[in-house]
Amino acid sequence: MVRSEHWKSFALLIASIVFALLLGELLVRAFGTDAARWRPQNFVVDPSLGDSRLRTMQPHPLLGYVPRSGYRWVGSDGRSVTFDDEGFRQHHALDPAPANGEPLLVTGDSYAMGEEVSDDETIPAHLEQTLGRPVINAGVSGYGLDQVVLRSEALVPRLRPAALVVTFIADDVWRAAQRILWGVPKPYFEIADGTLVLHDEPVPRPADRRLDPFRRVAGYSFLVHTVMRRLGLTAYWYRGQVQHVEPSGADGGQVACLLMQRLAQLADTGVRVMVVAEYTPQAWPGQPYHRAEEQVTRPVLACARDAGLQTVDVLPALAAEVARVGIERLYRAGHMSDIGNRVVAEQIAGRLGQPL
Repeated sequence: MVRSEHWKSFALLIASIVFALLLGELLVRAFGTDAARWRPQNFVVDPSLGDSRLRTMQPHPLLGYVPRSGYRWVGSDGRSVTFDDEGFRQHHALDPAPANGEPLLVTGDSYAMGEEVSDDETIPAHLEQTLGRPVINAGVSGYGLDQVVLRSEALVPRLRPAALVVTFIADDVWRAAQRILWGVPKPYFEIADGTLVLHDEPVPRPADRRLDPFRRVAGYSFLVHTVMRRLGLTAYWYRGQVQHVEPSGADGGQVACLLMQRLAQLADTGVRVMVVAEYTPQAWPGQPYHRAEEQVTRPVLACARDAGLQTVDVLPALAAEVARVGIERLYRAGHMSDIGNRVVAEQIAGRLGQPL
């Protein structure tokens, strides 16, 4: 009889806990503000991000990841994404520029690589067509400005280009202050006595993306998801997932400024170096981050000029084009359209035609 009473008490306790958890789950979802809180999903994995970016990439010990050699994808709309055996985005395969002298090298993030456009619609593709000389597209989607500079430093001595065009957006400056980005480790710099110190060299391999049993089950609870974030346990909760970000502790703006000095060292070897500021659809009047991007990019351009580098701010040219044809003609979902990339390429080509 006593044992039976114990079992009843235990069952009542379990029922009370389950009821409290269910009530908490309902209340957190009912009074929460996250638009995804009612979705039947595992909240550890964000389906809005997916990992299409990382499917086109392969691990790299210095840079974290680089484009997958020989990767090719063709969409239902005919849009093609092609990388050669060295991981450079291809363009004008049927009508290449004549090999007349040293090539130009373009580095940067997804804006340089040409996310959302076809092979022949990227900035380097338009630049090659405008200048009539080979242009190498070494842009990599998702890179921070630190990775862009490190990739430039690795490629310039080997490719010996006539000019290096380094493009960036404001978000690349923030990315330069992260040690884990898009859920994978990356190289990062800290500042010691006014000097950049590189960490994670070689870069650790990406964590196993498979969820452990607890996250596989508890991840469906928005209550647990909320508690883990409020307690600051995101390093574990998001471990190995695309959206997981861990800051390095450094200031991205200060890192970016010192990175311009590293680019100046490349210029000392005889290569012409140009730094180009680009802008997302959020940079225009009526958008949430209007002027915020300009406030980030201008100090970086100033540091580049102080280091003796050429700079191009495409904002005035894009603003004139936005006023003429509208934002929707210059951008696709989040990146430049074919028309927008052509405008940027024309600005770069015009500056390349001017003396240092």
